[in-house]
Amino acid sequence: MITILSDHTRQEVGERLDKKLREQKIATEFISLTDMNVGPCYSCGGCTDKTYGQCIHRDDGDIILPKLMRTDVLVMVTPVKWGSYSFKTKRVFDKCAVIGDRHYYYKNRELVKGKIGRVHTFVAIGVKDQWQNDEKSAFENLVAENIKIMNIKGRVHLVDDSNISVFLDSAAEDLNQ
Repeated sequence: MITILSDHTRQEVGERLDKKLREQKIATEFISLTDMNVGPCYSCGGCTDKTYGQCIHRDDGDIILPKLMRTDVLVMVTPVKWGSYSFKTKRVFDKCAVIGDRHYYYKNRELVKGKIGRVHTFVAIGVKDQWQNDEKSAFENLVAENIKIMNIKGRVHLVDDSNISVFLDSAAEDLNQ
């Protein structure tokens, strides 16, 4: 199962990717963040003792997180702001810690956490009108660090207005393997 988590503040890249994958008979779940209300992670620790495995702050994360637990491949489609995920995407991503391993350990001279549910691959798709080299580098480094911390396979794709159609074809092929 592939779950596409998409912030639609710009393009409908996530919806178009979902449609392409469904045309190829690939099982997908599409989650739009457009009308979702996910609050921040307060790092309060409540999910590790008071309500083990659940955030004590009730919001739409209660809808999203169980779906992410059941997926094999998590695809996040996000507009990129200052080399990072969008506000809405970042909030969901931060709350994913509640369903991951709550303990860090040392691997290859890095602190890493266990993976999220059964997710074995994380794909971040950054969407922007026009990319600047420093912003490309910042986003690629951020995603690489997230993949390392989650201790799973992953990759990053940079999409702009000039390559959306080409990207959709190659991404659908890539995710189909």
